[in-house]
Order: sequence, then structure tokens, then C-alpha cells
Amino acid sequence: MAKKFEKIGENLEVKNIVIHQLLKDAGNRLVNPKAADNLLIIGEKEKTFLGNLDKSYHKKSSPIYGIFAEENPKFRDCLVDYINEDCEFYDFSINVMNHYKIILENTVAATGGYMIICEYKNLITSNDLLLILMINNKEGFVIDEKKLTLDNIKNLDLSKVDVACLINLTEWRNIENNLPSERKTYLSFVKGMKEVSYYFMSFIDVDNKNTSTESTKRLITAIEAYADIEQWDRNTKINKKNKVFTYCHDCIDNKKEILLSTISSILNPDNPEHFQDFATEEDYRVSEIISGDKARMKFLKTITYSDKEFKIEFDTKLILDNTIVLDSSGNKLTIKNISPILRDKIKELSNKNA
Repeated sequence: MAKKFEKIGENLEVKNIVIHQLLKDAGNRLVNPKAADNLLIIGEKEKTFLGNLDKSYHKKSSPIYGIFAEENPKFRDCLVDYINEDCEFYDFSINVMNHYKIILENTVAATGGYMIICEYKNLITSNDLLLILMINNKEGFVIDEKKLTLDNIKNLDLSKVDVACLINLTEWRNIENNLPSERKTYLSFVKGMKEVSYYFMSFIDVDNKNTSTESTKRLITAIEAYADIEQWDRNTKINKKNKVFTYCHDCIDNKKEILLSTISSILNPDNPEHFQDFATEEDYRVSEIISGDKARMKFLKTITYSDKEFKIEFDTKLILDNTIVLDSSGNKLTIKNISPILRDKIKELSNKNA
């Protein structure tokens, strides 16, 4: 029988936590780093802190998934040195901080903050994990600024965090060594108070730097274009888009990767790689692993309503782009940009009744 964990953080084996500070204002390139003197001593406060963060992280929707790219492998190289025991965790954290300092110096719009790096093991899944997060401590409720230690962390969750990246070290090793793995990615990013910035993803060097919104938008654009090329009738198009929506929604709810290959087989089961080849072309550049945005996924849905007097059916995207507008009273529906044929038919009937 699996062990039950009652307290927050009890399911985690906390190995290392360190806090560094990088001071920088948006609009300039000057970065003042302040490194911690040593790692935090792991006590109940630290376990609760990480337990809250881990729990909050896994509740977030629409993460960005990916693997390491080869554009700027500095972070990966630092991590490899630590995994291979060529340096201690503290030295690894200093190398990572200095790498991020260079990224910030090259990004005028970037802001600094506290970098918190945590290494731990999930005792339920047996996965080794590395969590890196940036937090701004303007109100001083989380971190002791002088000592760079944890302070009042009782109510901390990801809403207090700017951005965070979780690296599944176990899955990374499995994928790198071609061992059996349940996933195709080992990096994930979530936003807190800020969107996940391009420069933060460049710092980690993830292969997919599209936000979940952009990733979903590209997918839907590709599906619409593919439907036109395949000349699906309306019922076929609605049916296939609904199936894709259900699949993507389930993946987001269950924190699973959305696979382009699976969507391709849904759209064209007789030729399951056809849409995948189409969607990855230069015009659409849909990633093999899609970071789903729940709100944007609604573009795939169709609204249908009928009663004794009329029937109406339209794609949700017409609401989102304001082609169809419901007024504030909720009692009047306006349809813009109607076709000339429909307009003429309505005019003809109106003239007959005049």
C-alpha cells in the first residue's frame, strides 16, 4: 500500500536550495549580482516552501514543454558538469547565475530579481527534479534580503513568482540515453506574475520558445488551412476539430504533452503523417510537442443552437475576433461581415414586407 503524505512537502526529498540576487531595472543593461554565501540549511520551513511551490507548479495550466536546444548550451553544460560530479551544487548555481547575468545584460527590457534553485526528489514518482524560479521581492515577504534566506513563506505560491522552469532530471537521462520514457520532453515552463519571456527560455536554451498562446494559434491556423486543402465539408470539419479539441483539453487537464503526431492521426487516420508534415512546414512551423492554451483552444469549437423558429451555427473564432458580438444586456446578437448572398436575401424579404 502506497504511503500517505499528510504534510505539505512530506512527499519530497529536498536535496539543495540556494538563493541568489540579480539587481537590474528595465531599460538599462547594468546587472548587479549578489551571490549567497552558501546553500540553505534544509529545515521544516524550506520543506514547506518547496512543497508549496511544487504543488502550485503542477496546478498551473498551459505550461510550455520542450527539450534542450543547441543554440546556447551554456546552462546544459553547467548542469552536465554537476550531474557528472565535476562540481558541487553551490558552484553549479554560481555558474548558472553568471550565465543568466549575461543574458540579462544583453536584454534591455529584462528585469532582475531573486533566483531560487531547488534540487529535490518526488518520493511518489521517484523522479529527480530541478526547479529554477525568478521572484521579485519588492514587498520583502519571502526572502531576507541581507542573508538571502527564506523568511515568511506561509502563503507563497506561483502567483508570487515571475517565471519558473522545472527540469525532470530522470526523464532527461532516460531520453538522452534512449531508455524507456513516458514523455518526449523534460523541460516545462510556467508563468506567475509575468509571461514566460523569450530571454528566460533562451537562458535555459529550450528548443521550443513559443508561448502556449502562440503554439496553439499556429496549430489552429494549420488545421484551418489543412481543412481547406482537403476540402472537408462542414460536418467533417466540425467533427474533426471537436476531436482535436477533446484530445488537447484532456492533455492540458492531465498535464500531458500535446503531440502533433496524435493530432495528425486524428485528422487523417488513413494517412496519419500527412497533417504532421503539412503543419511543420515553414508557413506554419507547428512544434512536435504543442504547449496548449485552454482559452485559445476554444477557437476549435463550434456553437450550435436551434429552436422552433430558427437555427444558428458558427465557429467560436467569430466571437473571439468580434465578427459575432453579444451586447452587454445579453439579449442582442450582432453578426458583422455577412456574405452578400445572405444580405440580399434578407433585403428581399424586408422589401416584400414593406
